[in-house]
Amino acid sequence: MASLAAPKNKKKPRPSFKAPPPPPPSSLVQEDESVGEMMTNMTFPHEVQNPLPGMRKKTSRPSVVTAPTNVKKHIHVEWDADTGTFKGLPDVWQSMVPQGASLDETSTANMGDHVKPAQPTPKNSSSSSSSSSSSSSSSSSSSSAGETKTTISAPFNVQHKCHVGVDPHSSTGFKGLPAQWKTLLQASGISREEVGQNPQEVLDVLQFHMEGPPPKMPSRQSLSRNVQAAVNIIQDIDPSKVFRRHKKLGEGASGVVWSATEIKTKKQCAVKITDLSDLTNLKNEIAMQTLSSHPNVVQYMGAYAWQDKLWIVMELLQGGSLTEVLGRHIEWNESMIAYVCRESLMALAYLHRQHRLHRDIKSDNILVNMEGVVKIADFGFAINLTEEQDKRRSVVGTPYWMAPELIRGLEYDAKVDVWSMGITALEMADGEPPLIREPPLRALLLITIQGPPQLEQPDRWSSQFRHYLARSFDINPEKRASAEQLLMHPFIRDACTKEEFAIFCKKQLKKMRR
Repeated sequence: MASLAAPKNKKKPRPSFKAPPPPPPSSLVQEDESVGEMMTNMTFPHEVQNPLPGMRKKTSRPSVVTAPTNVKKHIHVEWDADTGTFKGLPDVWQSMVPQGASLDETSTANMGDHVKPAQPTPKNSSSSSSSSSSSSSSSSSSSSAGETKTTISAPFNVQHKCHVGVDPHSSTGFKGLPAQWKTLLQASGISREEVGQNPQEVLDVLQFHMEGPPPKMPSRQSLSRNVQAAVNIIQDIDPSKVFRRHKKLGEGASGVVWSATEIKTKKQCAVKITDLSDLTNLKNEIAMQTLSSHPNVVQYMGAYAWQDKLWIVMELLQGGSLTEVLGRHIEWNESMIAYVCRESLMALAYLHRQHRLHRDIKSDNILVNMEGVVKIADFGFAINLTEEQDKRRSVVGTPYWMAPELIRGLEYDAKVDVWSMGITALEMADGEPPLIREPPLRALLLITIQGPPQLEQPDRWSSQFRHYLARSFDINPEKRASAEQLLMHPFIRDACTKEEFAIFCKKQLKKMRR
């Protein structure tokens, strides 16, 4: 994300891949001759002067670098942009990269010492530490003898690309805005006053729009490799010895979710406990969530298989699901609806750029906390499109939020999530989704034969909100707006602040939990 007047970030150190040094020059060649031959392919027309009397002068000759012989490739590391992983990384370096970020590792077991890469080890701390830290370290030296201290090296290859700030006197309301962003902003209809009131939000939607084409759609084979690399289920530890369960948060077809605490670290988390009988689908759920790292997606923390149960550990959001702050008796204003839509759409835009579909967007699967954070959860129905199958036909999801093309069994894509997000916006406006009082089967029929869903009291809401919903509910998926397009909609510009939404959530949750 582009940040507003953010401090200059320095790149973190990373392992460097340095080729082994060339072999020393042959002892049969004088040092000055070997250097000349390695540095140039030119000939020397003059004679080389013999500095010692009585010795025969050398005659001039062209210097030539011979072709290499007995070449053997030991290590070749490359970055695969399609899969987002390293290929050929030495096995001794695997601990230096995140889990799942390396495929096809290179074994170093049979390599000679002259080419075998060393195991990464912490470097000693720099002696330029402050006097206070020096005295502290000296006082505890007896207890930490033999231990090496880690240090962060100086940044390298730093480039300052862009620094944007607010400037109420400029034509756009910003200073330092890239030229393409400036052109887009001037054509967007966003006023300078709106920029001044919501500068970071404006930068966020601009960046989403300017990120360019999505990454290449993966092949079925590369997706399978990514899924396998992303799933790491611990099978030799009893999770009840690692986590202490507290309160049941919810229960669904796929399992029961509990609030919990990691005993060792005291860190709070959520634990989903389900049967191991459907392990294939559970692995897909874990992989889709693990590969979808985004600020508006609930973070996956690990999985444990024990006896006949699978424990999936995730980030805990104390506010619970969005459903808890919805209802006929709870009044939402447009700015709060716009805020939840914006935060959810940012997650969906990210997923869709990665060619992933959530397929079960609804208020139950949108979580909030007391600080106003909004994140989507539950990847049980999520799927990744591939080159071989860039559309889907399977009918999955929750009936009242399903798009018509999905119910009909037609081919569909990411636009089904946009429809479901529109239904969730109606939930916030009317207190419940359309047709919720109908039996599920009749509701599915009505979704396919009726026109787009409507607000119960359209006159109560602005034309911007009504148009936003119309763009979400186009019966023709090709004409329906994408998540990225909706992020640029004028309705989203009216979103409240994170702090304002936090106050609203605290107030409603306090009432609900009395």
